[in-house]
Amino acid sequence: MEKFKKLLALSFCLVVLTALFSCSKDDDNNNGGPYEVEFKVATTGNAEISTIIHTNAAGEQTALSSVGGNSWSSKVTVKAGVPAIGIIANGYIATGGTITVQILVNGKVVSENTGSGTALSASTTYTPGSN
Repeated sequence: MEKFKKLLALSFCLVVLTALFSCSKDDDNNNGGPYEVEFKVATTGNAEISTIIHTNAAGEQTALSSVGGNSWSSKVTVKAGVPAIGIIANGYIATGGTITVQILVNGKVVSENTGSGTALSASTTYTPGSN
């Protein structure tokens, strides 16, 4: 469990650093938004999702704890000018499994990542206008 806590803390730091270094100083760049964004998380091996951190409509981070279950999704309209859209999810299972995170924009998967093991973690980001 100590390994999981360290992984969770590291994952949170990764999301914060991504948000900080992704900020644009060019206020004229609206990145073509707004975007209809759907976040999806799924696990295998009966692993349960414990925490999720994702970008909200304003481009800030929203944290969810004690999520539970083996799948989760949420839709949000992200406003124009948001420099990066991201999600990170963590879970745990004693016997090992996988966790997959996806970002869909306007119904199309634009970014995806999978993690495996017992202390599960996966994150992915999307830069609007890069596809």
